[in-house]
Amino acid sequence: MAFAALPPELRSLCRRLTSTKVEQLPALLPSLLKDLQRCQEPLSRPQEAKTSESSPESAVLVHRLKTQITSLLNSRNAQGRFVGAALVKAVVETGGWECLRASEQWVRGLLSVLQRKDPAVVKDLCIVTLVKIYTLMHAYPTLVREIVTPTLPTFATACLQILKPPASSKAIRIPNNLIETVFEAFSVMIPLYPTTLRQSAAKVRAETRSYLAPTISDGAIIPVSLQASSRSLVVRLHMTAAKGGDSTEWAKHLDGLVKSFHSTADQVFRAVQENWESVSGHLSGHTSQNVDFDAEPRGGSASPDQLPPWTGVYAGSERMIGLLHFIAEYIRSRTKTSVSIPASAIVDIVTRISSIMPPVPGKEKSGPAFMNAAVGREEKDELWTVFPDIQVAAMKLLFILTRRLGGNFVPVAQASLEQILRMFESSYRLPEIRTVTFLLINEILHLCGPTITKPSVESLSLVVKTCCRDILGSAGHLKRPKQSATALQDGLKMKSIVQNADAFLNNKAEDEFITVSLDAKHVSAAKELLTTLFSHVPQQHIPSSLRAHMLRTAILCRNRDAQVASVLHPSRDRSGRTPQVILPYLTQQFPHDESVEILRFNFRPLTTGPRDDIMDVEEASIEGEPETNPLSNGFSFGRSFEPTPLKSQDALAPATEPTKVPENSMRTTETMKAPNPFLSKPLPETTIRSEERTTIVQPPSLINSLKRKNDEADITVSKRIEIDTAKAGISSPPVPAARPDVTPDPPSQAPDVTDKVKAGQEAAEESSDNESVHLNMELDSDEEENDDNDGSEEEEA
Repeated sequence: MAFAALPPELRSLCRRLTSTKVEQLPALLPSLLKDLQRCQEPLSRPQEAKTSESSPESAVLVHRLKTQITSLLNSRNAQGRFVGAALVKAVVETGGWECLRASEQWVRGLLSVLQRKDPAVVKDLCIVTLVKIYTLMHAYPTLVREIVTPTLPTFATACLQILKPPASSKAIRIPNNLIETVFEAFSVMIPLYPTTLRQSAAKVRAETRSYLAPTISDGAIIPVSLQASSRSLVVRLHMTAAKGGDSTEWAKHLDGLVKSFHSTADQVFRAVQENWESVSGHLSGHTSQNVDFDAEPRGGSASPDQLPPWTGVYAGSERMIGLLHFIAEYIRSRTKTSVSIPASAIVDIVTRISSIMPPVPGKEKSGPAFMNAAVGREEKDELWTVFPDIQVAAMKLLFILTRRLGGNFVPVAQASLEQILRMFESSYRLPEIRTVTFLLINEILHLCGPTITKPSVESLSLVVKTCCRDILGSAGHLKRPKQSATALQDGLKMKSIVQNADAFLNNKAEDEFITVSLDAKHVSAAKELLTTLFSHVPQQHIPSSLRAHMLRTAILCRNRDAQVASVLHPSRDRSGRTPQVILPYLTQQFPHDESVEILRFNFRPLTTGPRDDIMDVEEASIEGEPETNPLSNGFSFGRSFEPTPLKSQDALAPATEPTKVPENSMRTTETMKAPNPFLSKPLPETTIRSEERTTIVQPPSLINSLKRKNDEADITVSKRIEIDTAKAGISSPPVPAARPDVTPDPPSQAPDVTDKVKAGQEAAEESSDNESVHLNMELDSDEEENDDNDGSEEEEA
């Protein structure tokens, strides 16, 4: 279906561009762009170079629109050039190839605007428009040869000219957002046209030098987004190398970053006597620098090939963190050719940082043995202040390496887990450390969690408790910490310090719950880790108290994924029983969830135990679970499906003619009732003094018991009932209740127990022909007595 050949927006657009003053066009730009996007049909049609009187109206309007845009680009007013650049970008995106092939004049106009002394916002929009045009032309080799190749070097030169610092100090400094736009433009263009931009690669590397790993020694504040864009650009510069040398250039520059990091660490970590050594052999040529303890730590160089100089522990830590992020960008970014990732060198970096343990609070006076006595106390304090930030950067680097290598990270996963736990133990008070630890351990457990050993699982207890605490705190279920009595006594001794008088009152404020404000990414990482702890860790290795704490956290915070994982991966005790079943809580919280419905109809806690182990789940359920009495014919958790026994009146009543029912409803009635006349219960008013020993073997399901008599040979499990009765006597025989279909026995003839059993057997055989029962009864003596009684009655008759 074709759209309208001439949309009304095109005519309105041309009219407004003609009748509106240039100074007022920026205010109308949103509506102009909206109307222009609705003119795709006439803009994408083939157009003549020149229009005539016989040309259609749509072609005339399109030609008029392009002429107006060209005049705006050449306008003397900055507002007109800004609107012209925005309209060019919208036209080439909407019109496609027909507008691209006629955009050479616009490209040259945009390059001229870029070289003028226009405001930064105009240059920013010109760069974005040019990059969009070059990107769209990459799919058309003819347009690349005719437009891109001649104009792209001019574009690169104009961008580099913007990055140069002003010659005069009075000149306006280039805003950071414009510099970031230039870096992003080069990052997009280098993979598309590496050969054309090869001559500008060295100049681009030199311009990005001060933005890669800035420090406080530089005297300028560099935004994080600008640092990231500069690193991404430098990583892509290896694509401009000669054919076949891009992978070599990539590895060479990454190796230089690793060596620069260790050189900086030699200065920053000089207060610590390190016992770390590289085990990979990657840094065999690296030697520790001669540290001058009389001067402050320093590094860097004024050479264009090196990073700027720095001085002090704070500046050195910022340089180390910047280098770690730079190395991570190399691992994260894609390359056109295959490269070898130096995983051993990265593991060495993490090993060196994790081998340093900060002093324990309260024991600083004793002085650890690994500290260097030649370094002053101020420098040591500065080191322990910045050290957690270095740990966070190292763990982020390891996380990116884990995501990049995937299953190839398994050989070093166990060693990396130990390093993570060592760093976490020293700095878990910081939310940043906890967030990256949750993410990293989650990735490692997905790789090798099912094969983890019990000692490794027990070492995760601190991480698990911290994870649960953060989840509870974010949901408002964290109890307010209580103030100890010793702290109150210490407060009484220090009379010069103002104390909180409310802390001495015995109110219930301590029992209140508090809410901890955490980042959304932090809470999400904690919830994902809790789910992984249930699904990818052997549950038999987790202590029962710790798992109960995890279950409580998942239930209180309504974490569906964690609860489902705990049900699918239950914990078993030594006898194979499942002591904790939270499926009732899960179904109550998420009654309409599909996965929960599947579990509710298919999960059986009884099947998790050993064979012939009838487990009462309610006794082993978690504390506080409401007691429920499930229906006899419904689903019940932890109980076997038992047939409904007959009432006592039915078992003791004599057999009569059964009532005829339709054949279609007979099977349904048998399936629902499953009668068994031998499982009778005495009436409350009946007193029968007898000793019975009953052994009942029932089939595992009702399906096996509903066999026809002709299929007796196929029945694998039969129903055997052995009754040993030692009749002591019957006192006060009761009179059964009147029934419409049963004739009561006369009072003088009280049937004994054996006759009642026979009557029940005959009634069961006559009422259904779909049930087969084998009876082995030891009632020989009773049958002989019955035969004698029958004979005497016949003689009297």
